[in-house]
Amino acid sequence: MSDVLARVSSRLPPFFRRAIQLDQMEFDSALSQMFSLIVKPSVVSKMSKARNMTKDHFYRDDPAFLVFQFLFFVLSVMSYHFALGSGFFSLLYFISVQIFVYYLLFGVIVATGMLAMLNKYFLRSTVPSEVRREVEWRYCFDVHCNGYFVYFIWTKVIPYLMLPFILKTSFVPRVLANLLYLVGLSSYINVVFQGYLELPMITHQEKLMYPIAAFVFVILVITLFTSWNLIEMNVSSFWPPTK
Repeated sequence: MSDVLARVSSRLPPFFRRAIQLDQMEFDSALSQMFSLIVKPSVVSKMSKARNMTKDHFYRDDPAFLVFQFLFFVLSVMSYHFALGSGFFSLLYFISVQIFVYYLLFGVIVATGMLAMLNKYFLRSTVPSEVRREVEWRYCFDVHCNGYFVYFIWTKVIPYLMLPFILKTSFVPRVLANLLYLVGLSSYINVVFQGYLELPMITHQEKLMYPIAAFVFVILVITLFTSWNLIEMNVSSFWPPTK
């Protein structure tokens, strides 16, 4: 049996092979990066630049960051599930949706779209011969993972700590919930901007910050002129309130 597993493992790409070998992953580095993303995301971006100097690519080749994110998603869904109630199979379904749809599928779509946009509209017309001439898809996905982690903290972890209050539809909880959503979306864009700022083959990265103004306007309108509580709406899509 062990021989079969060894043969299967040997045929996997290096990234996935390391994901099933705990001793090959740098968990302390992954946790350090997560902390830095919250307090100073530029540190993580500069690590990608250093990685390119030593390994000739900007993207992570260590799956520990991804493994930790999966673990945090599972713990988050379980925490909400136990607080708001539902069946066991619903719990498995919600975990699957969070990981495979909201995180991976959305990440693949965003990374692919960013790759096409950056390589078409943001590439420098002239770059030194030693600089890679196109953005890597895996780095685009890496940047999404970085941004999504900070978004996750602001829109899932922090709201959970004040769950009974923030799910109310009165004005103050609604303002707080929508503000957290705005901070989460803005933080996602800022982390993405910081990530692409380190790439020498692209220019005008400041344009990636423009959507923040649109988010501020839209969420301000939602908060002032509707009764929408974005946190409550998101939570209720998984755990509808009992009558």
